[in-house]
Amino acid sequence: MTAERHPIREEDLIAYADGRLGADRRGEVESWLRDHPNDAARVDAWRHQNEAIRTAFGPVAAEPLPARLDVRRMAAARRAGSGRRYAMAAAAVVLLVLGAAGGWMGRGVFAPPAGSVSLIAEALDAHRLYASEVVHPVEVKSDDEAHLSSWLSKRLGIVLVIPDLSADGFRLIGGRLLPAGGQAAAQYMYENDEGQRITLFIVPAGKESRSAFRYASSDKLEALFWSNDKIACAIVGDLPRDALKDIATRAYKQFG
Repeated sequence: MTAERHPIREEDLIAYADGRLGADRRGEVESWLRDHPNDAARVDAWRHQNEAIRTAFGPVAAEPLPARLDVRRMAAARRAGSGRRYAMAAAAVVLLVLGAAGGWMGRGVFAPPAGSVSLIAEALDAHRLYASEVVHPVEVKSDDEAHLSSWLSKRLGIVLVIPDLSADGFRLIGGRLLPAGGQAAAQYMYENDEGQRITLFIVPAGKESRSAFRYASSDKLEALFWSNDKIACAIVGDLPRDALKDIATRAYKQFG
């Protein structure tokens, strides 16, 4: 008599993406994914998302907790009072712990735009908003490239080059000025012969200079971030990650 095969549920797929399944169940999920490409794509996206989260918050998790999150202080607060009053106080302490811890772990999301998490989020939003535009995808078109470069350089307060990505099959459409966390940002837009568009989102470098490449995924979009001592830049597009990395490397070298 063969063992009963349990149906594959979403929680099984999530656990598989997180690496939390035992060997037997993992084999069943892998067999399922071979026959269900849509679920396989979801799992792959979750893995990319996990990698982006680890990249963004891994260093933060290794830092010591601030004194205000000292467990002994929280325990002392929970012991205060009795009966209903005790229960209410305990509930308040739990809420405080969650709120404070959330603020500590999530502080990078609201960091200055040069921080990778906030910059990638703004770059993704700007790409979604303008890359689908037909009539006005850019403010200044590529036929006035000299003006585009000088205008954005002046507004950002740094000398900006416009990378040539024609070797990767992408030609410049133009660019625009955008806000980013209280300062100016530049967006360059490129398009290939198939109509695919990628954007470069650039701000002056902040305290986090000379960062290695960091990745993030959102829906069908891939984003890649880096910074040097002059700029912080995110490149966004609906492309395979390896292809985006090749383009980013070419742009990085031209930015110097």
